[in-house]
Amino acid sequence: MKIGIITFHAAMNYGSVLQAFALQEYLRSRRNDVRIIDFRSAAQRRLYPAPVSFGSLYNAKHTVRRLLCDWKEVRFMAEKQSAFRAFASGRLRLTDKCFRTESCLRSYDWSGFDMLVSGSDQIWNPSAIDFSKAYFLNFTDRVRKVAYAPSAGPHPHVSGYVQDNSTSASGILRSPMSGVQDLLSCYEAISVREKSTADFLSLGDVPVLPDPVLLHGADFYRAVMPGALKLPSDSNAAGLHDAGGSLTEKERYVLLYSPGKRNHAAEMLADAASSGMLGKDSASVLPEDRRMPVLRVTDGASAGQYAGPDVFPCGPDGFLSLVAGSACTVGTSFHLMVFSMLFARDFWCPDAASDSRKVHLLTAAGLNPGSTFFPFSRPEIQSRLASALADMRHNADKFWSSLGA
Repeated sequence: MKIGIITFHAAMNYGSVLQAFALQEYLRSRRNDVRIIDFRSAAQRRLYPAPVSFGSLYNAKHTVRRLLCDWKEVRFMAEKQSAFRAFASGRLRLTDKCFRTESCLRSYDWSGFDMLVSGSDQIWNPSAIDFSKAYFLNFTDRVRKVAYAPSAGPHPHVSGYVQDNSTSASGILRSPMSGVQDLLSCYEAISVREKSTADFLSLGDVPVLPDPVLLHGADFYRAVMPGALKLPSDSNAAGLHDAGGSLTEKERYVLLYSPGKRNHAAEMLADAASSGMLGKDSASVLPEDRRMPVLRVTDGASAGQYAGPDVFPCGPDGFLSLVAGSACTVGTSFHLMVFSMLFARDFWCPDAASDSRKVHLLTAAGLNPGSTFFPFSRPEIQSRLASALADMRHNADKFWSSLGA
């Protein structure tokens, strides 16, 4: 069967790209011919601009600032975008045509596909800047339509979409489009990533299925990791790299990832973990020379906020390597939590209970979302996780088998 997937594959965000890759490879493992629909809207291009970009007033202002004051940030952003492009060209099976507007999608002949799939990620989140009706597959009526685990966001508040398609002066959607129920009625099968998304869309009793990255184990991701990661040339992470600047096999560091605006609570947790104040071997504050360094990654939208000597401009495969090689991880990212689970790395999070996505997954694993510490390295937790993940994957297999895919 030839299947097309529409999702946030082109976002400069680790979770977005890796979930697209994971779903692609899962469906390929079931003997399908899979392509990711290369849809890159104007809003998404503005959200993840080039280091030098005049596509919007906001981007123009920051371009001028970078050119005048911070060439290191220009280099950082260019290296990161290059790493994301390399992963996409090497790992993602994209359609031959790149679609930049919904009208381009509508004018394309989709008859060569047997099924089109919405999902996963927050493609049904109306507050996302790069939200588009295209993620509801509104551009064709001639192909089977399926939704696999799309999300309406971390914590949707209302039931159903507001019947208003107004936009702000900047073009950002303020309230969702009308006619969502008509769009949903055209799907042959719908599943969601969290029950809150089903409630938000008034979908009733539909399957809640795992994020695509959970359809694979740690060994799957180890196979796509780069052989070595280069530290920034001016990194302060003394002792972590060899003479060539690569991470050694004995790296010990705290990995910090909080997408979007700076999260001071996460930074404090990372500093406490680095200082030896947290974890099973916690002690009094360690002297500076005995602390683990804190390495950081950022999402594309905040590329310049943390640019510094211990921030990695890596791609999705490099992100996997950093998680796998860490002593522990700290942050607010849902996908950082997921990969910490898979690689058995202890995870610190200041906001797990406020995020429905994290709550659903932690509860399934028998953990208390009200905590800030999740000891994924413990054998008893890994055993519980293995059982929970086996059930999730079985449900995903049933869903696709019922569709003949």
